[in-house]
Amino acid sequence: MALLAWGVLSFGAVYPWAYWPLYTGAAALGLWGLVETRGWQDPRVRWLGVAIAAVASVLAVQVIFLPSWLIARLSPGVDRFFRLFEIGYHPSGLHALSLSPEATGANLAGTLALGALLLGTSKAMRFVTVDWLASQLMGLGVAVATIGILQKALGRADHVLVYGFWRPLEGGNPFGPFINRNHFAGWMLMVLPVVAGYSFGLVRRSANADVTGIGGWMRWSGSVEGNRYILVSSSLLVMGVALVLTQSRSGIASLAVSFAVLGSFILANVRGRWRVVAVTYLAVILASAVIWAGADLVTARFGRSSSEINGRLSAWRDTVRIVRDFPIFGAGVGAYGQAMLVYQTGGRELMYAEAHNDYLELLAEGGLLMAGPVLALVAIAAAGVRHRLRPGRDDVLTFWVRRGAIAGLAGAAAQSMVEFSLQMPGNAILFVVLAAIALHRSRQLTHAHRV
Repeated sequence: MALLAWGVLSFGAVYPWAYWPLYTGAAALGLWGLVETRGWQDPRVRWLGVAIAAVASVLAVQVIFLPSWLIARLSPGVDRFFRLFEIGYHPSGLHALSLSPEATGANLAGTLALGALLLGTSKAMRFVTVDWLASQLMGLGVAVATIGILQKALGRADHVLVYGFWRPLEGGNPFGPFINRNHFAGWMLMVLPVVAGYSFGLVRRSANADVTGIGGWMRWSGSVEGNRYILVSSSLLVMGVALVLTQSRSGIASLAVSFAVLGSFILANVRGRWRVVAVTYLAVILASAVIWAGADLVTARFGRSSSEINGRLSAWRDTVRIVRDFPIFGAGVGAYGQAMLVYQTGGRELMYAEAHNDYLELLAEGGLLMAGPVLALVAIAAAGVRHRLRPGRDDVLTFWVRRGAIAGLAGAAAQSMVEFSLQMPGNAILFVVLAAIALHRSRQLTHAHRV
């Protein structure tokens, strides 16, 4: 939780002074989890580790310095780029396959650290209760949401400072602790489904405890459990309002995707009136957040989508050109902004340092050599999650928090089609923690407590 808090509150850990401590802490925690649980003895963890190591190996290949003549043969695009980029360029000495070895090296360190965190926490997650974990995520989410709401209410629209004092070094559109409002939305849309799953788990746990009838539920609403549910629901609304206030189209649409995924789990696992109640509950939370934040502002924001899409379409077309020139080894993970100094064909009043499509950018930066290990990693992780979704393995709260985490991952994956929120280390570490929640094996339970 300290790492998650550092990641989000330090401007999304976008600056080196923030992401290097984050990576160090993530690696240390992940390695501790592996040692403490002897995680390497689990074949699923070993396969996941192999896939992560394969991804890291591609990054390592990109930063190895090789003779220039060999680079020209392996990846002709590198030589072509520098002939266009540098006046009087003459290939000599050594060079890396990446156009920006420093950026690729930093991404290699981040991949190793977050990979270790995923492996370690997916095993060590059983050391904490899901109740505690969900409560902590909710508390952090409300704190971050409050920062954003206060900034929106008290700040000037034309002079937004992060925390009231920090002016972004390269401009931006700040919201809350983040330099970019879309990144705030990306972080929040991952937390919201987890807390929503937690709230539904609280109600289902009470229903399983034979709380029935109007009188029973009225008494329950005044109990500790009932008050906790009211607190969680109120927290959901606060976080939802903060997300909608960003006016991030990708964030709002992706939140709808994540709630749809959580709704599909409800339809598949709940019967009778509870199914209608739960789906209605999710819809009310989403609609209330939009109405409270300003439905007219949201409608106007989405109404401008068609007129503002041209810039991203231009960036995507230029990204395809990078893919064609660097088909095998890629331009180097983290080197997209460097490549666009040559490949951007649109107006230069705004330079695209990211493709605004993580999938297309990954192909441009990593090439086909990266695509294989990444797809293998996704497939292995998906198989592990599917195994954990089998009936009878979780208590009620774990059952729904796990599905909330999966919904949050789905929302982040949807937003990555038009944004780059997961390139923020603070968002990436939250994504990894949600993946660990989805993958972890819950504590041993008696049959009576399983779902």
